[in-house]
Amino acid sequence: MKIMAIGAHLDDIEIACGGTLAKAIKAGHEVRVLIMSKSGYTNKDGIVQRSDEQAVQEGIEALHTLGISEIEILDFPTKDIPFRSDVVNAIDVRMAAFNPDIIFTHHPFDTHQAHEGVAKASIAAARRKNTVFFYEPITPSGRSYVPFKPSLYVDIESTLCMKIASLKCHKSEYNKFGAEDWIEGVRCRCGFRGYEIGKKYAEAFEVLRLELSFEERAMI
Repeated sequence: MKIMAIGAHLDDIEIACGGTLAKAIKAGHEVRVLIMSKSGYTNKDGIVQRSDEQAVQEGIEALHTLGISEIEILDFPTKDIPFRSDVVNAIDVRMAAFNPDIIFTHHPFDTHQAHEGVAKASIAAARRKNTVFFYEPITPSGRSYVPFKPSLYVDIESTLCMKIASLKCHKSEYNKFGAEDWIEGVRCRCGFRGYEIGKKYAEAFEVLRLELSFEERAMI
């Protein structure tokens, strides 16, 4: 099975579905990641908190920690990735070339403007695809007037350690978001989602579309 995960920034995918992708790779599925920006960050005071070079280095190391080797990083502006034809086309071209069975992308009501733009562009690009999941946003970008509605869960107890290790590769983000408090926040959310389904740890997704197949092939 082919799985494509789309993120606005280097770290979005690791936070939201890193455990799921690592588990899929362990089960023999093919995973490809598309990141829409090099993800350097300048704060509201104009101070560079993470350069593009640092973000890319940290991000590639983090994705490799999950077992992901098929990575493409585009060069849209970190904070401004709108729902626009060139963004849709960039995703569409790569989606057509890879022809994924499953697509993961941002929640369209994420309060981060770049996340929202990528979500809507992914939905447009995936108009002919039958299985599309939104991954769960995290504070502060997830505090929207339209809440995330979990409808699909993946048990990630076996890959939680890989997920946490991948997050720690993002040294600049680790420091920015509160170091071990950030890690603990992600871990606790996985614990809560696991509790909801009677497991130790899980990741949750909202289903946009889901094709049910009875072919004899391995499932996640």
